[in-house]
Amino acid sequence: MLGNIEKIVNDNIYLKLSIDPTKIGSIINYYVIIQDNKQSFIGEIISIENDICHIKSLGEYKNNNFIFGLAKKPALSAKVSLINIDYVSKIIGNDTGDNHSLYLGTSAYFDNVKIYASMDSLFSSHLAIFGNTGSGKSCSFARIIQNLLNREGISDKMNIVIFDAYGEYHSAFSYLNETDNYAFKAYGTSDDSDNIISIPPWLLNADDYALLLNVTHANQMPVIEKTLRNVDLFVRPEEEVSKYKNSIIAKALSDILISGRPASQIRDQVVGILTKFYTQSLNLETIISQPGYNRTLRQCLLVDENGKMNAIELVTTFIKSFITDEMSSTYPDGSYKYTLEDFRNALDFALIEEGVWKSEKIYDDSNTLMVRLNALISSEYYKIFQVENFIDKEDFVKQLFIIKETNKKAQIINFNISSFDDRMAKSMVKIYAKLFFNYAKELENRGEMPFNLFLEEAHRYVQKDTDIDVIGYNIFERISKEGRKYGVLLGLISQRPVELSDTCLSQCSNYLLFKITHPNDLHYIETSIPSITPEIVANVKAALPGHCMAFGSAFKLPLLVKIDMPDPRPSSESININGVWFS
Repeated sequence: MLGNIEKIVNDNIYLKLSIDPTKIGSIINYYVIIQDNKQSFIGEIISIENDICHIKSLGEYKNNNFIFGLAKKPALSAKVSLINIDYVSKIIGNDTGDNHSLYLGTSAYFDNVKIYASMDSLFSSHLAIFGNTGSGKSCSFARIIQNLLNREGISDKMNIVIFDAYGEYHSAFSYLNETDNYAFKAYGTSDDSDNIISIPPWLLNADDYALLLNVTHANQMPVIEKTLRNVDLFVRPEEEVSKYKNSIIAKALSDILISGRPASQIRDQVVGILTKFYTQSLNLETIISQPGYNRTLRQCLLVDENGKMNAIELVTTFIKSFITDEMSSTYPDGSYKYTLEDFRNALDFALIEEGVWKSEKIYDDSNTLMVRLNALISSEYYKIFQVENFIDKEDFVKQLFIIKETNKKAQIINFNISSFDDRMAKSMVKIYAKLFFNYAKELENRGEMPFNLFLEEAHRYVQKDTDIDVIGYNIFERISKEGRKYGVLLGLISQRPVELSDTCLSQCSNYLLFKITHPNDLHYIETSIPSITPEIVANVKAALPGHCMAFGSAFKLPLLVKIDMPDPRPSSESININGVWFS
């Protein structure tokens, strides 16, 4: 017996020691059993000051099983003793001998005591892995997945997707392709990559294009939606769509002709549009017939020395004859192929529909989209969208996990986005996350194809940004709130939790917190994570590399875990300055 309870304040027990604390080794963070008549409670020694031992109550020990949390408190007369080491594994979570537990690491306090997590809870809920650079996040994440794949019986329905900010994980998982049961598929952007990151333009919707073109104002969204409705005008045979193209062009020209602007300005704008947009039946050389003579449309636009366009009424009547309300363009549904060049042509049409000539603001807001699209098409990222053969969304998602050479299904796919700039990386991660989420939502049997999305450097993508103002939602916040129902789960790996969306952080059910020292990050996780305690924060501030505080629904209680080094390791080691300087 350690001593007598002097007082109990909430979940804190203060014990007057009956033994000399200087005569025993350190027992800080050891567990004690508190026996009160027929009830047994478990506590953890937090500190010893003079002869007073501060114990944090953790839960009850009932029917040979530990239950975290207290329904009642022990009496002051309860007896307190150090727990037998044989019981420790029952408290902190042991191997159940089936597929319900996953080896995580060893206890930082109890030698050779292994710590296990509930596998279902760990991977069917959102997970946060935070820590300073060099604290062991990447190695520990790699080891946890390796532990998972060391188990037998995992089917090819496992779909782990890693967005690899630094190209670290290829070395940690490529060995899987040498095994019989598992496979790993790597994507990159360079020509020597195993597989080039790509996505068909026809699988993108208006929200995706808004992300891709970095739309910052909601008033740009109608232009993108019009663009998509116009795309089929550039993929169908000309004879099928010329009537509808003519109508779009004619409506724009008609607005210009009746605008009341000076004749020379009207002429220049009409010529400008018809120089860029024309069909066989509507162009500058189209013949306008009158009794006695024929003139081209270009000739009818001539302005005399008095600044008048004498044929303006004739031209207006002729142009209006092309306007029809029978428009056949439809919003693309992913059932036909088109290119980014087709999208650019459709955007041109959308811009004249918007009447970019009407005001400088309309022109600036709308033309920004074209500038960004042209920049994308002329950039190195263009190859991402150059997909030769048509494929629908279902087959595209499935083939992401298929290794062509062997036709094996990969359990892990890794997107190496290290060569992307921040804006493109953020856009592509969001677009792929939307793709997986929407695919999972549309499955007939909910959850039959789960996706675990792990985002390295998550603070670069899962931010408090303007998406909700532009497209009405943030995809990561939507996944964090709805993803569990459909089997789309987030794994947020970050060294700067303060920069993350607080909505996403609050929806995580499990946390692995490595060493964090920045006051802003510590304050943020203290105020954003409901289950965090001052003791957890204290351990996080002092954690050694490779050690983390693990807590949440997958664990019986908060634990300081030492995670084994992965084998093989990811390419995440710090630079060896001595080796470089003195080589």
